[in-house]
Amino acid sequence: MMFNHPLDPLSHIELEQVVQHARRVWKLDAEHLFSFVQLQEPTKSELKSSENLPRKARVTIWDRKRAMVLEGVIDTQGKAYELREVPGVKSPVTVVESAIALKVVKESEEVKQALKDRGIEDIHSVHMETWPIGAQIPEFLNDGRRLIWTPMWHQPAPEANFYAHPIHGLHAIVDLDREEVVHIENVLDVPIPATEGPYRSNQTGNRITLKDLQIHQPDGASCKVEGWKVNWERWEFRVGFDQREGLTLHQVKFLDNENLRSIAHRMSIAELVIPYGDAAQGAYRKNAFDTGEFGLGNFTNSLTLGCDCLGEIIYLDVAVTEADGKVRTIENAICMHEEDFGILWKHVDVDGHTEVRRGRRFVVSSIVTVNNYEYGYFWYFYQDGSIEFEAKLTGIVLTLADHPHADHPSATEIEPGLWAPYHQHILCARMDLEVDGEGNSVVEVESFNLPLGERNPYGSAYETRETVLESESRAKRLIDPIQGRFWKIINPNKKNHVGKSVGYKLIPGNTTYPLALPESVIGRRAEFMYHHLWVTQFHESERYPAGDYPFQHEGGAGLPEWTKDDRDLVNSDLVLWYVFGTNHIPRTEDWPVMPVERTGFHLKPSGFFKRSPGIDVAASTPAHAKCDC
Repeated sequence: MMFNHPLDPLSHIELEQVVQHARRVWKLDAEHLFSFVQLQEPTKSELKSSENLPRKARVTIWDRKRAMVLEGVIDTQGKAYELREVPGVKSPVTVVESAIALKVVKESEEVKQALKDRGIEDIHSVHMETWPIGAQIPEFLNDGRRLIWTPMWHQPAPEANFYAHPIHGLHAIVDLDREEVVHIENVLDVPIPATEGPYRSNQTGNRITLKDLQIHQPDGASCKVEGWKVNWERWEFRVGFDQREGLTLHQVKFLDNENLRSIAHRMSIAELVIPYGDAAQGAYRKNAFDTGEFGLGNFTNSLTLGCDCLGEIIYLDVAVTEADGKVRTIENAICMHEEDFGILWKHVDVDGHTEVRRGRRFVVSSIVTVNNYEYGYFWYFYQDGSIEFEAKLTGIVLTLADHPHADHPSATEIEPGLWAPYHQHILCARMDLEVDGEGNSVVEVESFNLPLGERNPYGSAYETRETVLESESRAKRLIDPIQGRFWKIINPNKKNHVGKSVGYKLIPGNTTYPLALPESVIGRRAEFMYHHLWVTQFHESERYPAGDYPFQHEGGAGLPEWTKDDRDLVNSDLVLWYVFGTNHIPRTEDWPVMPVERTGFHLKPSGFFKRSPGIDVAASTPAHAKCDC
């Protein structure tokens, strides 16, 4: 795809140019790994001044010889702007390093012998995964080195579900830089579960069938896509992609009576962390930052029409850089389409006259696979001016072995001897909102009842109270469904037709609260989890809620650090950070593949429009069809 806008993701060719120039200008060799190569997004002032801007990349490098992170900015023409050392932090794990680590583990004679002791002769029948070890590092190895560990499962046949056969008590710990096994944990006290978990169609059959469902737009899609810019209905926005965050959105606007009004500058899911809540060996270390320790963009799926997406589909390809500098294109990485969403509004008048409008929504989505789990990121744009984000969680639950029917209070026995540990999925959305401009404030809205009296003579009256969150410390908030708590992002400089500040409201969806203790290792490293809402003054460098480098970080970085200054939030350029997720207590019905679990939030106009933006949606043509069901 040809570049035509400063916010477009770096193309395959551009990434190759960046790698080539970086190696030449900064004298990089094979011991310098490319952790991330990201678009260095232009500043807001740069975007306003000109669209003819150099194409810059932010390059994160791991120097294996010196065990040092290097950060540099270089453009596609080879002009270097900066290169600096970042001491005291570690870069994320790369796919190349994971492959090397698995190779050295499989070559370990001690590992081979431990497997033989369990009746496994063929090392190639063992599935291993690389997981960050930052949650719990053995004291004798906690000397600053970059470590991963390898849970293992047995795959007795090529198409067998290896997650049905966890190998209890055997883990290798690998020094990534030295490429060597530094420790092997080997406790042989629990047998490998023998149950099977078939899920492929050739194993399960296709007993449940429905008649064919066709979604067809004979006149083509209603949207107009120019490069990465999308126009649908009255929406205008730019789609983006980042190697770390995956799918991003930029310059979100709505056409209101010929006035193109801004809603957001940039929106993304900036972090995803999965704290496991089981103390058993093989589970307690599993507390991965999938965004910050791996980079979600690296694991983006190529989507398939009729399977992942249905209808009149528009796809976008993306490119990512591997640790060795090779560039890989992911075809059909982002899916865009519109879909029917039921009734938008309806009313039947007393005279029998009926007005009904069917609603549609525009969907922008991507799906990633990180080991056992799939995460679908779905952004929805509605005709009523609202925006919704939905995360769809599926895949295979992580498994461990224990004795059948054991006393195991933090896991679910899904088959005899096969257990799925309790865990949480905690996501953090970063939303750089610009509601009718950059000067915004955040207001907390709560509903409350009144005592019986003059203002509540019948006992059923209730009111709302609005509180301006004036500073970053006051803006650390929790949801409260009892009081119907939500937050409004208003522009105090713009008034609507009844004299109120225009705004959008953030409505929490299905969510959870972290159960890991704040003083735990994961609690310290993911401190952002303990508030559902954070609000900060906008700063270009403040991108990730747990900091730039969560891998083996001791904690305190990101939002806890930035908000110490307690910056003013009134009529300012603001960023909202909304934390949400699920508490996954696995069910037997989550096996062998977990049906989709959903979590997310909604942004709805609140005083932004004069009346419903969906009032003038054209009526559908009535259809008269016989239904046999």
